[in-house]
Amino acid sequence: MINRLAIGAGVGLVTGLMSWRGNVTTNVVSAFPDGLTLAVLAALLVAAIRFELRRTSARGGLESLRAGLTIAAAAGVVFGSAIVALGLTRFSAPSVALSAFLFFAAVLSSMGIGVVASVLMARSTARAA
Repeated sequence: MINRLAIGAGVGLVTGLMSWRGNVTTNVVSAFPDGLTLAVLAALLVAAIRFELRRTSARGGLESLRAGLTIAAAAGVVFGSAIVALGLTRFSAPSVALSAFLFFAAVLSSMGIGVVASVLMARSTARAA
């Protein structure tokens, strides 16, 4: 469990840093300032879930979903926190509603990608078995 959280935190940190780098326009904050940030989030989540499933030799669909959701949730929380921190540093009077929206957009997009990746990994391991 700790390994999954650490892997997810690493994915969220890399994605958050990419989003910080992509937000170059003043007085604008976006969770996904470009398509590359979304693509990197998806690629890193797929790679992290595949790594975790190979490391633990998980074969069942439920195990795949559990691992994927844990990694995606940790990534989403770290990524969302990075976006909120960006908003706090970028604006002199940050909006609570905007910060909450950006946080939940980051978490929900990470969770959505994690669910899709987990289901695809479960199907591919079921076919291989």
